[in-house]
Amino acid sequence: MQSANAARGSALFIKKAVFFIAFMLVSTAAFFCFSDPCDLGIEDVSIPIGKDVFQYPVGLHISDSPTSGPPLREPNMTWVEDTMSSMTLDEKIGQLIISSQHSSGESLIDNYKVGGFIFLGNGQNAGNIVNSVNRLQEYSPFPLWFAIDSEAGLGARVANATIFPLIMASGAADDPALTELCGRITARESRALGIQIGFGPVVDVNTEPVNPIISTRSYSDDPDRVARLAEGYIAGARAEGILCTFKHYPGHGATTGDSHSSLPTVNLTSETLHSDHIKPYRDLASTGNIDFVMSAHVWYPAFDPGTPWPATLSTVCLKDILRTDIGYNGVIISDSYGMAGLAVAVPDEQERAVVGLEAGLDIILNPPNVGNAFNGIKNAVISERLTMDRIDESVRRVLIAKSRVGLPEATTVTATLYPTVLQHPEHLQAVRDLSEKSFTCGKYMLASSPAVPPSSHALVLTLTATKTIFYCFSATYFTSPFVAAVPNTTVRSVSASVSTTERNQILAQAEEHDIIVVAGYDWYKIMPQSQVDLINDLCDLTKPVIYVSFGAPYHYLQIPDVDAFYCGYASVPQMQDVAVEVLVGEREPIGNLPVHVEGLPAFLSVKDWKRIGR
Repeated sequence: MQSANAARGSALFIKKAVFFIAFMLVSTAAFFCFSDPCDLGIEDVSIPIGKDVFQYPVGLHISDSPTSGPPLREPNMTWVEDTMSSMTLDEKIGQLIISSQHSSGESLIDNYKVGGFIFLGNGQNAGNIVNSVNRLQEYSPFPLWFAIDSEAGLGARVANATIFPLIMASGAADDPALTELCGRITARESRALGIQIGFGPVVDVNTEPVNPIISTRSYSDDPDRVARLAEGYIAGARAEGILCTFKHYPGHGATTGDSHSSLPTVNLTSETLHSDHIKPYRDLASTGNIDFVMSAHVWYPAFDPGTPWPATLSTVCLKDILRTDIGYNGVIISDSYGMAGLAVAVPDEQERAVVGLEAGLDIILNPPNVGNAFNGIKNAVISERLTMDRIDESVRRVLIAKSRVGLPEATTVTATLYPTVLQHPEHLQAVRDLSEKSFTCGKYMLASSPAVPPSSHALVLTLTATKTIFYCFSATYFTSPFVAAVPNTTVRSVSASVSTTERNQILAQAEEHDIIVVAGYDWYKIMPQSQVDLINDLCDLTKPVIYVSFGAPYHYLQIPDVDAFYCGYASVPQMQDVAVEVLVGEREPIGNLPVHVEGLPAFLSVKDWKRIGR
């Protein structure tokens, strides 16, 4: 037993030494090949907006039919001003509120004149959404708008709509034409349901690996890459008639807390916040094509020293920086008003709504009690704490944006349209295209290729996920094609909490196989410690261990001794299928890591590993 342990220890030492040498060679090569490692594959970081900028590669396109919404148009200012002049104070206040309570929408329209609704929750039924939109549009005296979280495609919220990988996959593909296509498809499907506002793209720059709420929802930790890809997305989305929302200003990418449950603090200097996290907003605002900016319930002491205070309620963040310094004049919308990050700062719901407008918000999103938000604003106007000019300023922005999406002319939608649009074959092909271009090899220290020869006696372990967002697809999308390609394979699911008995059984099984493949599905960095311990124990064996993350690339930080590390950034079936094709040698992984992960060379692909040598 002692000699066996010594052999394992020696094997592990050799693995680590070889990886360190290869890593230094790859990193050195990157330094000499490129003046800045972030320049790899980047031709121009300041692409002007315009359809002619983005040329679809062969096989990367969607047809003009079926369409569902016209492009954004210039606002009809006559309608805007005439509508404003006809509105009562109550009706103006209502335009500044978007509620999630669409099932009781008629009551909210009667009592509080709400201007729009958001559809919350996963697995929404498309037919029910269309029915709600048409019912409420016909009931409301003023045109409504409808919103949804669509950062991973409409299918992230709506059943039987197209689901894209979380957007870090687009960061790995680094192709503005592809993000334009994602934006176009998401907008086309949304407009088919009568939705005019998409809460995306996320422009947070994810500089914190343990970020519990952004992670793979971010394109990259490089602000230039974030801005470039977001610019592509909005070109496609706006061409199909969707108002895009950049979130979460002034940046949620450096947080270690979740604003849904707390008020996170970002203790960065003003200089760092501006150079890294605010930069995408500044760059994109210069194009004039930002429709909405969503504020973050995050405290930035560099801007608001003293008492913890969220950016959503900060005049420094919203007025001084966003409006005055950056020059943005579009709609500013809050993140959900029911989140703890806001409530801890101002517990009283009426006061919370008033302070938000005083800070510079135009729209209060999803207040817990619409009546409290409405009455708080109305009482502030009556007491002259808020002026009518301040209310009119926001109402005018709201009506301008509504006019841009075709209101008041186009309100209801045809119920027979959406079945021809959602999950159109061309839309699903785009998901496949993105999966092929984004799947990434971050480390390759195997003795030969392909990583898993078809004749291998492989043990495939699929880790039970403990943290998911929007979706988590079954591991069978990975294991079924894997077994078809590598018939002599044993598949085993691993518990979220690995017992000693389970660990010993798996280690014994591993000894009987040639190669071990582990697939992880947690969407951000932290995996359960018992799973991490198991993987590291497997690395102590004299068997090659391959790890495939269908979540964050940050998984590597917990398991740095694996022989090969791949990342797909999301568990959509197309990505899992591509992963199998890569492992068995049917295709090359051509994505590049879009974030820095300690121990892995950022912005490099498997080609660099193979060029340097194993």
